[in-house]
Amino acid sequence: MKSTLYSTLIAIAFFITCAQLQAQTIGLVMDSYVTDRWYKDQKFFTDRVKELGGEVQIEVAYGDPDQQVRECKSLIANGVKVLVVVPVDGQKAAEIAELAKAANIPLISYDRLILSKDVAMYLSYDNEKVGELQAQYALNKIQKGNYLMVHGPVTDNNAILFRRGQLKVLKPAIDAKKIVVLEDMIMEDWGELGALMRTDHFFSYSKEKPDVIIAANDALAAGVIQALPKALQGKLLITGQDADVAGIQHIIDGTQSMTVYKPIKPLAYLAAEIAMNLAKGKPVTGGTKMQNGDISINAILLTPMAVDINNYKETVIKDGHILMSDLTNKK
Repeated sequence: MKSTLYSTLIAIAFFITCAQLQAQTIGLVMDSYVTDRWYKDQKFFTDRVKELGGEVQIEVAYGDPDQQVRECKSLIANGVKVLVVVPVDGQKAAEIAELAKAANIPLISYDRLILSKDVAMYLSYDNEKVGELQAQYALNKIQKGNYLMVHGPVTDNNAILFRRGQLKVLKPAIDAKKIVVLEDMIMEDWGELGALMRTDHFFSYSKEKPDVIIAANDALAAGVIQALPKALQGKLLITGQDADVAGIQHIIDGTQSMTVYKPIKPLAYLAAEIAMNLAKGKPVTGGTKMQNGDISINAILLTPMAVDINNYKETVIKDGHILMSDLTNKK
């Protein structure tokens, strides 16, 4: 009798322990690792969740929106308490929001917006401000001339916001005919290969040469730089974003003019802390309502900053975002 009671108590304790661990499991679903920054997001997020007593189950969709939906279904079936998703396609990911809502699992839209009112929280940087910083930097340096625009895919709402911010700043100069936009390129993804091919094609037929290339991120900028005719290398003002190693190296080399730095650690830590609070049933505070069309979403948007040759050491290097040992020809 005592043996049976003891076994029963052990079993109950085991199930309670499992339930407690289950309650702290967070599902993190990445898009891909097409740029280096996403490895850092994943690491910072995972480390912080573990510090707070939780565990993270990670899935990567590798750019496939349907695969991302399937992965979220699997995580929901496995009993995660919160889903944190970097959407491949903001519209397609609305299906994930429906699945999460049906399972009563809070969904955090990380860095990119999921187009659904059922998102518990959207965490990112002010992405319209990113575009404004890029365009204002260029306009401060070159008030008259030809501009070439190289944007990310429209499946990522951030790309739309970057472009909106850029045009908000450039429109008065465009209307006054001080600036001519030679082409407004929309890429299929954020990788450098597409930008290289598209920019190379542009230079093969265009009689006009740009003075400025507004590239939406550092990977696109890298593709653009590779496609430049030798006579233009280091001669154009080229923007970027992410402050990745290649971007900072290009700035040091003089082939890229600036990047927009969005510190990853604060964003990833914030996501981890909010995810763990949601997992424990605690309310989320500090957000504001963000309107996107007919959708109103709770959001926390952090502030990005412009980085160039004059301040990269005091920003990305000082923060440990990039190590000086990662760079060559250091200035």
